[in-house]
Amino acid sequence: MQFLLECYPGLRFGLRIVGIKILKEVLISFKTVERFWMESNLHFTVMKQEAVKNLKIKNNGIYLDATLGMGGHTEEISNTKKNINKIICIDNDLSSIELAKIRLKKSRTKIEFICANFKDIDKVIKEKVDGVILDLGISTYQLLNSKRGFSFNGNNKLDMRINLKQTLTADKIVNSYSVKEISDLLKKYGEEKNHFKIASEIVRYRSKKKISTCEDLSEIINKINKNKSNINPSTRTFQALRIAVNKELDAIEEFLEKSEKILNTGGRLVIITFHSLEDRIVKRFFKSSESKCICPPTQLICDCKKKQTFKTISKKPIRPTEQEILLNPSSRSAKMRIGEAI
Repeated sequence: MQFLLECYPGLRFGLRIVGIKILKEVLISFKTVERFWMESNLHFTVMKQEAVKNLKIKNNGIYLDATLGMGGHTEEISNTKKNINKIICIDNDLSSIELAKIRLKKSRTKIEFICANFKDIDKVIKEKVDGVILDLGISTYQLLNSKRGFSFNGNNKLDMRINLKQTLTADKIVNSYSVKEISDLLKKYGEEKNHFKIASEIVRYRSKKKISTCEDLSEIINKINKNKSNINPSTRTFQALRIAVNKELDAIEEFLEKSEKILNTGGRLVIITFHSLEDRIVKRFFKSSESKCICPPTQLICDCKKKQTFKTISKKPIRPTEQEILLNPSSRSAKMRIGEAI
């Protein structure tokens, strides 16, 4: 119910009008409403079947959904005909976990929920697992929630934190960072070609008025980036801010370094990325993990002691089908890469 009130502020006023009797009926049925919302077309789990198929689920296996989100991949794993030992679910957003619990409450599989950043798997996972899914997309819940500030539109506050306990926000970046700091950030994390112009316009705007909402920021960006394609002009800037606020790329690299230690031999690591920066990190990791020696070619005797830790299952990334992209256009940029622990 709280989620609905946050996404649709007008609903709160309406509930005050309808009266106590109707209000009680609404409160009694709110879980049904939330479940309907999750199972409707407002949220699609990207490449759900392909991801679980490539996990190679086996009887008595233990599986890790390192980015639980709305629970789509976990639900698909639990629906397999295998007798799974348990599924461990991690998410850095407590509200997402609470919603996923509603979706998964009828599952017969043992499910363990942990609120943590996936980069901390070595601290929260106490046993080896037989497969891991890492879906790096933002959930529809987070996009629609007016308090989170991920959407381009509306008077949403510039927040962009996945974990609301952390201190850095997008608001702080755009209202206090220098032109150079903002420009470098947009170039590094958003690959935005107009990074300096946008950064300069942000600083010029805030000298007269604080940048308070996502709509404020979008209007600033639109002055520089004229919309000549189907992609929103603010996409790269918002991506850069979100990555910076949540230290997303650092988290991915840290997770990958630790992943081989929690996977049993033969266990699969399935990763879904949504932009080139993420995919580049994952691709580079699997390539490095397949190498048995990193000594210079001129060195006759190997002394690096490096061992191959993964073998890549598919040399080229798996992409969503045309049908999935038609149903869920936001999946068009998704790439899935798979590695198997050796």
